[in-house]
Amino acid sequence: MYRPGTPRTAEPLTINPGPLLPPRPRSPAAPAPAPAMAAVGTSGGSGRPPSPANPGSPPVTSSPLQPLLERAAAIEAELAQGTDKPFTEVTRCHFGDAVAAGHQPAAFLRQVAAICAYPELLGAECVPADAKRRAGQILRHLQGGSPGAYNLEYVTDTVAESVARYLERRDGGIPSDPRCVVPCGGTAAAMVDVMSLLVDETAAQPTGVLVPVPGPPLHGAAARLAGAVAVPYPLAEERGWAVDGDAVRRALGRARARCLPKALCVVNPGDPTGHVLSRQSMEDIIRLAGEENVLLLADEVQQERAFLPDRPFLSFKRVLGEMGAPLASTVQLVSFYSLSKSVGGGGFRAGFFELVNIDPSVLKCFYTWGMSVYPPILGQVMLDTAMQPPLPNDPSYPAFQEHTQGLRRDLAHNARLVQEVLGRAPGIRCRPLHGGARAFPRIQLPPRALRQARALGLEPDVFFCQELLEATGMVLAPGSEFGQPEGTHHVGLSLLLPAETLERVLLALTRFHAAFLRRFS
Repeated sequence: MYRPGTPRTAEPLTINPGPLLPPRPRSPAAPAPAPAMAAVGTSGGSGRPPSPANPGSPPVTSSPLQPLLERAAAIEAELAQGTDKPFTEVTRCHFGDAVAAGHQPAAFLRQVAAICAYPELLGAECVPADAKRRAGQILRHLQGGSPGAYNLEYVTDTVAESVARYLERRDGGIPSDPRCVVPCGGTAAAMVDVMSLLVDETAAQPTGVLVPVPGPPLHGAAARLAGAVAVPYPLAEERGWAVDGDAVRRALGRARARCLPKALCVVNPGDPTGHVLSRQSMEDIIRLAGEENVLLLADEVQQERAFLPDRPFLSFKRVLGEMGAPLASTVQLVSFYSLSKSVGGGGFRAGFFELVNIDPSVLKCFYTWGMSVYPPILGQVMLDTAMQPPLPNDPSYPAFQEHTQGLRRDLAHNARLVQEVLGRAPGIRCRPLHGGARAFPRIQLPPRALRQARALGLEPDVFFCQELLEATGMVLAPGSEFGQPEGTHHVGLSLLLPAETLERVLLALTRFHAAFLRRFS
């Protein structure tokens, strides 16, 4: 096994053809692959996501949160015109965007990117020497010494190499081949790209992609854009929103009557649930993927936000590798990483995904037509820099460490605050939080409120959030934005707010909920 810091030699890739993609040549003694799923190149189509202008494209579903955001903007305009309200400002409490909440990207990343965009800053005294040195190294890899060029070779070679070395450090030395790493302009479009490779337009049944409920709305939308069917599977709220293997199998069984399930999405750390999977849970999920012959799509974009020492983040790549044969070489995995959920910012649009046990020939798709191609180069500069952060003797090291540890510390503090305040509120219950940027408390809504919501043509949680907004100026995400177990009601609450703002929001929420219960009892 390759260990970081030792010389690398050119070795042939050991890639399992598996159920997803075209097989590499196999020796007669090699074990047969699992029963084949639709292979790339056999669909008779381009494999591209359907065009938005195509009448056959899947319909776009509306977001339960969007009307609330539009109403919040209208309220802000009313306040600016002097309209009397029981509050003086709108407080948005729903988001997962750290920069919007006031957490700037790490200074070291911004300094390196600024120098690459304007190399004259190499002479600026306000920029530390290690940032100048790192920027100089990157500029030598950029065509014309500028991020203004397409710089595809920088992305596919230099950045991919940096990512691979980072993954080896993260995963305890488990090898990562840069040829199986795809840097991209954020993970949203990349998920559509990957899912589209599973779609066989000529098949009798559409492709199915299992997505968690609750979970990021992105997954279901990506499946639809890729021409697949989103198959929801419920997370186990009573077990802290863990993945329930029996529930996944039941969802698979029901789905096979209407589609061919080919992929299982798992989110770790959970969003919006705040759950971090244990090693045992991850091993169970990997075994399930092997037994059911589905591609494992690991959404691990929140990994830098796992904030409890006794529930650390483990990647599916690491757990799979440490399980050993035969699963380590047969279960196919695509894992996703986003710079915006770590030390960067969403506006820079940078991330990557890694293919495990998948023939790297599939990468030709992404470098030919995929939306992941030609990501913004300044974002890739920041990703490259984040993969090789300052070392202990570098002048930027203390500030960089404080930035990464400080955000986790703030998230942990806010998670405790949420559970302390909501834990005292009748009719509100929040499961333990281990990571991520949101809490997802369950709220009790009385039958009269449910009837009122139905009369208005609204989901009950949307009705609650509308009433909350009008009374307090606070925007929370209704649970139906993420999906929720039938007959239950939740709200999504950001942990990225400043602690004093969050405490005020929590107290206002509990007071409003108590009044709401009295009003509709």
